[in-house]
Amino acid sequence: MLNSIRVSIKDTFVYGLGNMAVKVIGFILIPLYTNPKYFTIDDFGVLGLLDISGLVLTAFLASALPQSLTRWFWDKDHIKNQKGVFFLSLTTQIVISLIFCLLLISLSGTLSEIIFRKPDWGRIITLVILASGIQAVNNIVNTLMRLQSRSVLYTITNLSKLTLVLFLTLYFIISRKMGLEGIYLAQVIGNTFFLIILSVYTIRNSSVFFNWGIFKSMNIYGFPLLLGNVSAVFLNVIDRYSLNSLTILKYVALYTLAYKIASVLKLVIVDSVRMAIAPMMFKRIDTPDNKRFYSKVLLYTSFVLMFAIVGISMFSLEIIKVITGSAEFWDAVVIIPVLSISVFFVNMKEVTIYGLYITKKTRTIGLIVFFATVMNLILNLVLIPLWDINGAALATLLSQLLYWYACFHFSQRSFYVPYEIRKIILIFITGAMLSFLSLAFNEMNLLPRLFFKSISLISFPFILYIFNFYEKIELQSIRGFVMKWSKISRLGENIKSLKGLRDEY
Repeated sequence: MLNSIRVSIKDTFVYGLGNMAVKVIGFILIPLYTNPKYFTIDDFGVLGLLDISGLVLTAFLASALPQSLTRWFWDKDHIKNQKGVFFLSLTTQIVISLIFCLLLISLSGTLSEIIFRKPDWGRIITLVILASGIQAVNNIVNTLMRLQSRSVLYTITNLSKLTLVLFLTLYFIISRKMGLEGIYLAQVIGNTFFLIILSVYTIRNSSVFFNWGIFKSMNIYGFPLLLGNVSAVFLNVIDRYSLNSLTILKYVALYTLAYKIASVLKLVIVDSVRMAIAPMMFKRIDTPDNKRFYSKVLLYTSFVLMFAIVGISMFSLEIIKVITGSAEFWDAVVIIPVLSISVFFVNMKEVTIYGLYITKKTRTIGLIVFFATVMNLILNLVLIPLWDINGAALATLLSQLLYWYACFHFSQRSFYVPYEIRKIILIFITGAMLSFLSLAFNEMNLLPRLFFKSISLISFPFILYIFNFYEKIELQSIRGFVMKWSKISRLGENIKSLKGLRDEY
């Protein structure tokens, strides 16, 4: 099991580099997006709404095929025909994307009326639809790379795409003065480029195949997940749609900025861990120590994530001042701790939900997500009129808490795992207190503010030590890790050692 954890850490690190690059590029562009020379604060609010609309479209277009591919790729009855299963998933996705894009592009003006109450954004919505359709196909190829543990290839190709998108975005906005249209044209070109550079890899891993029984089974398995995926996306975007309907675009802009900063945690840590461990979670279904492995994954990811949550919350004011081009956005700092802590429950859900995947209880997953989405909508409708962006942030936190607990409850009934709940609670309470403490420091002058924030962040693991959080073997492993990686002269050798890690399964 220890080697499996090491493999997970290695793949998480590599995936994390790629996901970190996404956020680095995002942060590079935020000063441009918040610069009054190119965009108004209302334009930034529109950008936030277009981005989440793209997420909704991708969720519809993807049709849960990545999850179905993941489940059937390692199925013992089809493991010898993995290329055929991939081909079946890929061609199905291409057909779905083509049909949906042709239909939705003809309705782009109507969609603009629905979202913005005017048809002015129809041309840009067309680009959003095209980018989403191509991204849905990209997701299938990305899933294959993850299933094959091709983390380096995954990172290099996605980094190449992101770099191209970055330069095209800068060119279209600064040189061509294309505004929001330039942002989404760059995404269409970047997503197309991704498919082209991976075309040889895609063909080599495909084998022309169609089996009605497998196709039907994959869709029966995936349909509840499709509903769950769409509901999950709505769960994450209802806050901004609600703000758009109940308040003004300025509040949408402030909330969007805070959400982008907090979502660094999800993309760099939660999503990286999910991409690394998802194949291993299924591969270890029948191993004798599988449940201990699942338990430790939750504990260790919760620890790392909460440390990052405290860091983001502590230095949120400084981050906003550095990356934004206007003081109008500084008020977003008050909701960053709330949104950051909500990511803690996102990670809890991502890990504990595997019991339902393993037992193929996808209908239960769909119902849970639907319930959480409805609750999120109700909470937004009640809390936003009372506390505007603060109400939206609180609604997000409560919804993610309910979402996790429901997944945890039903997953434990189907596939019990002895999670270390006491330690998880200790992590949460300690991290939450330190995160909100950051708001008290924001009134100080710069130097004392940075000093007290740094001390608070560093104190997190030591506070846990006082409450006997660590096992003896964990302390020994931490000491060994520090001793190994603190030797700068052996850095190259240590990095090379990561390449030799293999799962013993």
